[in-house]
Parts: sequence; structure tokens; C-alpha cells
Amino acid sequence: MRIVIGEDSALFREGLARLLADAGHDIVARAADAPALVGAVLEHRPDLAVIDIRMP
Repeated sequence: MRIVIGEDSALFREGLARLLADAGHDIVARAADAPALVGAVLEHRPDLAVIDIRMP
């Protein structure tokens, strides 16, 4: 599964990416803010976006 992660906490973002990658998923992009997340989703067209709902 191709996944984009949107999370403003770098520690949580990288930990989640590692956990999902270790489970066999393809992390296609990581974003620290909403504009970067929208760009990543438009560029990579992931199967799933994991998003922090309180991200700036």
C-alpha cells in the first residue's frame, strides 16, 4: 500500500513511517504541514493518507 504521512511532530512522523514500512507498506511521502501534505497527495496519489487533524 502506498502511504503519505502528514504529521507536524517529526518524532511521531518518522516513528509511524518506520512502523508502517517495517510492516511492508511503501511510504511515498512525509509532510510536516498542510500545504506540503496537499502537494504530496497530488504528486504521489497514495492509496492512504495518514493525517494529524490538528496539523498546521
